[in-house]
Amino acid sequence: MKFGNKFDRYIAVIFFVTIMTVILASYLTLKDVINSHNKQVQSAITPLFSLVTSEILRPLNVASFMAHNQFLLDYVSQESIDKDRLTSYINKISSSYNMLAFIALKNHNLMIDSDGKEAMLSSEDAEWFHRIKDLPGDQFTDIGNSEDPHLYFDNRIFNNDGKFIGFTGVAIDLNYFSSKFQEYSDRFGFELYFVDKNNIITLSSNKIMKSESHHRKALMTRLNDLPWHQSLVANNGTDKNLNTEVMYTTESGLLISQMPIQELDWRMFIVSPPASEQSEYWKIFISRFLLFFFIAIIFYLILLNTINYLKSRLIRHSETDYLTQLPNRSHIHSRFDDLAKSNKNLCVVLADIDNFKDVNDTYGHLVGDDVLRIISEQLSLTLRKIDVVGRWGGEEFVMLLPETTAQQAHIIVERIRNNIAAISFPISSTSGTFFTTISFGICEQSLANKTIESYIDCADKALYEAKSNGRNQSVIFN
Repeated sequence: MKFGNKFDRYIAVIFFVTIMTVILASYLTLKDVINSHNKQVQSAITPLFSLVTSEILRPLNVASFMAHNQFLLDYVSQESIDKDRLTSYINKISSSYNMLAFIALKNHNLMIDSDGKEAMLSSEDAEWFHRIKDLPGDQFTDIGNSEDPHLYFDNRIFNNDGKFIGFTGVAIDLNYFSSKFQEYSDRFGFELYFVDKNNIITLSSNKIMKSESHHRKALMTRLNDLPWHQSLVANNGTDKNLNTEVMYTTESGLLISQMPIQELDWRMFIVSPPASEQSEYWKIFISRFLLFFFIAIIFYLILLNTINYLKSRLIRHSETDYLTQLPNRSHIHSRFDDLAKSNKNLCVVLADIDNFKDVNDTYGHLVGDDVLRIISEQLSLTLRKIDVVGRWGGEEFVMLLPETTAQQAHIIVERIRNNIAAISFPISSTSGTFFTTISFGICEQSLANKTIESYIDCADKALYEAKSNGRNQSVIFN
């Protein structure tokens, strides 16, 4: 009960301190945010451009690499191809760059991708092939797969004679783009819109492009449907499709930045809140949050270490014999299970103090307790670190000796037996001393499909024989 009360007090104190820390850190964070509400946040447009470059141009480069891979061109130009080999190639591209990879071959009437989709080019599933192959140019971007929209980067492939033989390339899940740009939207309050040459929104930070594709034209969102764009056109008289970055301000104070993405023939619009609404809110909040998080982690680690320490003490107390400070029967069972997992053979020794009842009856239980403690020390001092010795009950002890033969165990216990027989045990109530002895039963078995009960039963038979033969001896079970 005393240990339990101490454990409860530790938890209560740490919990109280943690709660107070949370309240204090939250108050300081809110105070700083309010005091700095009118400060403007530093520009985030430049790193955003870098993000666009990495996320948009990377799949373009991968698609171009596939279209000019001489190995691929030579292979697909053959009259007969192995689909498994082709699938292996695009799966390797997919896993290397974390993109969906595909190939469509005109002469083989075949389309396959790294998601396991396969179709004939003459089927409805390959509608895109016939639509794009008649368009001018060698590289295209297209939103396909109406059920799970992806942005496809299609590249024409030509054989060595310059003849068109199909398409290859990669595709990125629109959800991936959305999640990347949503980070900027959440952090800075920006809204991002990617618009193709027909002024149709293909990607955006608020996911309005989720259902857009040529398959569902009725659900497409056009740039001139958005209020901020209508205000932009009204203020400037026209929708200037420039090839350089420009900035506009609408009547409502929105700051509109435009950046061309020439590789896709797209434009990116960044819609920023009015300057009066921008602040260092996130910068301050994050810095204070990190401080709060750091402090919380410290207290959490203190709490965790304290709980683990108290838990280990609790376990140690529950698995330790109070009198001898040796592991008790519960711990012996646990250690046996551990040894059974990492060893093939085990030798178990049962030890029993000879005529221990006479010691208690003659000298008293306090002297008997002294005998148990002294013998426990002798048993512990003689064994290796990998060995286990514990109190099995009463005046019985058990030893677990992994990877030890019965003959080796016999040598060990004989040394222990002789040492104990030579000890002059003190009588606490007088100045006298007395001698006592101990008997051992040794059992060696393979650990395969054995339980500790079978070992104990075996060692107990050997111990019984040692007792029957006159005590103060060690016997190996045969």
